[in-house]
Amino acid sequence: MERRKFFKKLSIILASIAGTAVGVSFVRIFLFNGMGRRLKIKLGKPSEYPVDTYTLIKDEDIFLYRDHEGLKAVSSVCTHLGCTVHRTADGFECPCHGSCFSDKGEVLSGPAPQPLNWYQVEKTPDGKVQVDMNSITDADQTFSLS
Repeated sequence: MERRKFFKKLSIILASIAGTAVGVSFVRIFLFNGMGRRLKIKLGKPSEYPVDTYTLIKDEDIFLYRDHEGLKAVSSVCTHLGCTVHRTADGFECPCHGSCFSDKGEVLSGPAPQPLNWYQVEKTPDGKVQVDMNSITDADQTFSLS
């Protein structure tokens, strides 16, 4: 095989692989983002969550924060590539690529393009906490327990 034909075939193969990777990423991010997830997540009673503590609800990818005023829910998914962020003394940090977020979920550093999402918290008729993943709020909104 001639050298020129070899490099032509190699470039076609590499371009096809790159195109496939971009296509799969596009489908994953834009079409299937959140599909198959419940929009309203029913959790336990408010008293089950310690005061002044962020509790990771791993199966639902959220942190539930309770203070003396009430409850808040923030996404635990990094807006860069979807890794689970860790709670730190200053806010949140992504262990994968180093994005840092403030206590309010705002991007402080790293490759994350957007802040963390905060979700509406409600109380169900049976007195349990419910997080509405379809209703994004700001970090200052607290669901009052009284």
